Amino acid sequence: MKKIIIMMLIAVTIFSATFFISCESTNENANINSNIDMSERLISVEEVLTTERLAEIISPAVVGISSATSVGESVGSGVCVGKGGYIITNAHVIANPQSIKLYLFNGDVVDAEQIFSDESLDISILKTSASIPYLALGDLNDVEVGEDVLAVGTPVSLLLKHSFTKGIVSALDRTLRVSGDNGDYYMQNLIQHDASLNPGNSGGPLVNSKGEVIGINTLKISSTEGIGFAIPSLSFESLLQNYILDEEYETPFIGFFGYDAEIANYYQYTTEKEGVFVVDVSSDSPIANIGIESGDVIVKLNDMKISNILDLRNELFKHKIGDTIELQYIKNGRTYVGSVVLGTHPVNNIKKDIELVNNELN
Repeated sequence: MKKIIIMMLIAVTIFSATFFISCESTNENANINSNIDMSERLISVEEVLTTERLAEIISPAVVGISSATSVGESVGSGVCVGKGGYIITNAHVIANPQSIKLYLFNGDVVDAEQIFSDESLDISILKTSASIPYLALGDLNDVEVGEDVLAVGTPVSLLLKHSFTKGIVSALDRTLRVSGDNGDYYMQNLIQHDASLNPGNSGGPLVNSKGEVIGINTLKISSTEGIGFAIPSLSFESLLQNYILDEEYETPFIGFFGYDAEIANYYQYTTEKEGVFVVDVSSDSPIANIGIESGDVIVKLNDMKISNILDLRNELFKHKIGDTIELQYIKNGRTYVGSVVLGTHPVNNIKKDIELVNNELN
């Protein structure tokens, strides 16, 4: 069985840097190098490169981010991952923004807008009209423990944007309990690595030796050194493609909160070791109509096997509101199949029932 880490809230630090309005602002408006190629293009690496050369090649796709709010400024990082100026960053970097500025590698400062944000995923998608080269997403199945990775970001201040640190992948499929605005929640299927992370690194890419984005850096364990975590690219790959094809895309709603069956098996809540364990089902939700209840385990979506919550999200984001999907689930050792029409997120049911989750796991 894969090792599972459940960390206490005090052991986890979310890495965006927040400054109040009274702090001195950073003047980054002057173009520092007009010779840098910022043309829109896919940056690809087709040969083995030195770390120095790899860092030089991928830097134009990475951005520093300043998100102005009513109380101050949040500084973080992001990376362009799609033709048309699509930037991936963390949701906690872009919380309630009044304006968003991107600080490019050549010194330019451009505007961006937020087109998607999900606190539970800790992912935001930004869009800019500026010309920015972009990186490809790496295949999670190709990521191996021990392989070299680079973390790129904006630690502490915009003066330090495009800072690189090097490390290795330490482990895969980690689970952490973190604190959000609406209580505790669980981040699952994370990539653990030992590249140094500091406040402001949030939202920056974790890049492999091919120059591919295999994850988005999100947090580290504050009481130790060398234990950082990245959201795997598979978490948002389908989601991103939908927004690139249609910026009016809305994520579909099936109406439950769950986590990996492997975690539930660890706590002896189920005998199943693969699938998604259902903790809570929203009333009058699409999934409730087929009889799925707390304690059931979802193991298939259409013809695709669901081993964990990452699989379920990736398959779900391939669909749109109004689509009909078929779910296979296990209840009391028996297998059932039901058809679900994907709905729209009801405003009052977007956040999960944190109290119930904590009661289940504590």
